[in-house]
Amino acid sequence: MPAEPASLDMNKTKILIFPLDIDDADTFIRVANALDIETVGASSAMAGPGEKAVDHFIRLPFVTDPAFDQALQRALDQHAVTTAYAPHQGVWRHLDTLLKIQPDRFRFTLCRPDPFSATQQRFAPHEAWAALASSGTPLAGLAEPQAIRPPLSPARYSALHRQFLSIPGDSDVGKLRALCDIARLLPPGDLLEVGCLYGRSAFALGYLASRYTLGSVICVDPWNTAELTDQGAAAAIINAELANTDIDSEKIFRVFLNAVALLENVGYIRKTSENAQGEYEAAIRSGALHSPELGSIPIGGQLSLLHIDANHRYDHVRRDVEIWSPYLAAGGWLLLDDYVWAFGDGPRRVGDELLSSPLYDSAFVGGDTLFLRRTDVN
Repeated sequence: MPAEPASLDMNKTKILIFPLDIDDADTFIRVANALDIETVGASSAMAGPGEKAVDHFIRLPFVTDPAFDQALQRALDQHAVTTAYAPHQGVWRHLDTLLKIQPDRFRFTLCRPDPFSATQQRFAPHEAWAALASSGTPLAGLAEPQAIRPPLSPARYSALHRQFLSIPGDSDVGKLRALCDIARLLPPGDLLEVGCLYGRSAFALGYLASRYTLGSVICVDPWNTAELTDQGAAAAIINAELANTDIDSEKIFRVFLNAVALLENVGYIRKTSENAQGEYEAAIRSGALHSPELGSIPIGGQLSLLHIDANHRYDHVRRDVEIWSPYLAAGGWLLLDDYVWAFGDGPRRVGDELLSSPLYDSAFVGGDTLFLRRTDVN
């Protein structure tokens, strides 16, 4: 009978990662290192571990080589390997076969499922979300049916969901669903986001604005912790990070660029909200905004969508709304991030004030964000 899989004792587990040169090995190594599990990287093609952060490295023959099985057995014994991770389908199948036909000779736990099944499992949640996003009529009552743009195809919803979640950030899929919905009825105009961090929501806005030919996306953020202020007493755990010298704002900015750089309609103003207004006005006058590494984007001068996601203290949220909401077009949407927030009530207080304002005629909460539609301002 096959040997019983060993239980995962972190102090005794030693994982063989083979072949080491498959991309999926990188993610596995990071998780193993985070769990402080000892790793043995193996390859038939690499001469050494290179930049792979494994504890040990060995060479193994290709699995098609008759000498492979014996070399594997020696490696398992030499390094006291308890577990094997094989991100290559053919290698995984060979190891699985060895466990089944020679259980007394090969006694290790093979990570499951197989790579093909793992890939399907990785993509299944995106397709499931796409099926939900494609169904229902969430815009009923907000516009006449003929005025609503068509939804994305299921494949595009799935791809957007996958890319959105691959970017670090706190914006959840509830907000993404709401963004997809309101993009179908936004008026033409610029889309401006105050507070962007890594660019998760900026990416979604950029894609949707491009898909529906809405306008350019302007990201306002200083990406500089020295220019940030505290977010109130209830947010003490967040405020403490302002003094964390391990946080490199420049690296956060580089991640943002990586998130949006393939979109042709996204630019940024690397300043605080108040200081960015003058630059936006200058861009309106010239008709374009230039961002280093992203190039120039056209600027229309009125906002189709305004997303407030910077400092969540009441006075800051209110000031951001005061600065930018006058640019909001009739039928445009104002979004207050973290209207539902565990670390304070700034966005909620501002949002509740706006709910009673005649300047907004429709509202709903998507994820943790309050969405408000601007009435005709004339």
